[in-house]
This record gives sequence, C-alpha cells and structure tokens, in this order.
Amino acid sequence: MKKILTMVIAAIMAMNVNAQTNLVGRIYHNANIMAGLFKGLDKELADAEKGAIAKKEKEMGRKLTDAERKKLNEGELKKLKAQYKSMKDENQIGITITFKDEKTLTMKTKVKMSDEVLKEAGYGWAKRKAMKAAMAIMPAQEMTYTVKGNMIIMRDKEECDTLTISADGKQLIGTYERKKKGDNLQYTLTRTK
Repeated sequence: MKKILTMVIAAIMAMNVNAQTNLVGRIYHNANIMAGLFKGLDKELADAEKGAIAKKEKEMGRKLTDAERKKLNEGELKKLKAQYKSMKDENQIGITITFKDEKTLTMKTKVKMSDEVLKEAGYGWAKRKAMKAAMAIMPAQEMTYTVKGNMIIMRDKEECDTLTISADGKQLIGTYERKKKGDNLQYTLTRTK
C-alpha cells in the first residue's frame, strides 16, 4: 500500500512539474516594465527630498521654516521632480516573450525614450533621432531557454538572464539589477496566451 501511495504521489508531482514547465505557445507581455521599476525609484525621490532639506538645515544650523521649505521645493527640488516625472512619463520599455518550442523563445522589445533624457545624456539632435528610429524598429530577439524548477534561464550569444515563473504560471518575474547591491527592482510579464 505504501509503495502504491508513493508511486501515485510521484506521478502527481511529475504531472505538476510538467504542467508548469511546458511553456510552448505561451506569450507573456508587459507594455511598460519601467512603470514597475519607477515604483522603487519613488522612494529615492523622497529620500533625495529629505536629504536636500537635511543638507539645507545643516548649513543653516536650524530647522527650515515653511517659507524656506517652499522655496527649496520650488528651486532645486522642482527641477529634480520635473526630471523624474519626465523620465517616468516619457520612457517606456515594453517586452513580449513568446515560447516557440521547448528550447527557443523570442523576445520583442519596444522602447520609447524621451528626447529630453537623450539630450541630457549629451546626444546631439541627429544622434537622438537615429537612436529613436532604431529603437522603434528593433527586431525580435531569438534566445534559447532551459527550465529549472520555477526558473527560466534565457541565453543569447552573449548573455544569460533568469526569469521566475509564478506558481500558477500566469506571470514571469524579472529583476533589474542596479549598481547598489541589494537594491534590485522587479518587473512582471503577464501571460496573454
């Protein structure tokens, strides 16, 4: 009896693993992964604001008055907030991943970038126009993948990236690694097919 129960449990587990890892034909999409990434950056903006206030208070040797805070918000912080808002509103990265077969997927990336952000990065008019045109017609990238548990390891010729599939198979979760260790941001692709 114990042997039969063990075999039944093993068969059920094998069926569950196969159901989770059979990705052929599935499509996952997020029209703007930057929206999720910017949620994490909202905290940085708030920290920058607190830091600017603390710096000014240290310089003055006292707490700022409401009028001084307002002036600070209309000066340095206003420019910082405007840059942040521009980046948040005008920069988008859409990703669609299609699992073609058991080893191959395609990743289509659609990038929209603000002219102001490129200008601030030091690119001239002609270079900005060329970059924006190139980003608009980026071809789908074909990659190989392997599945290990709930991880999908994608490889192209040069790099490797890992996504995590949710337990119900409806989402792929990726991580955007940042320079500060332990300060990574996540984005989610939702299954559409």
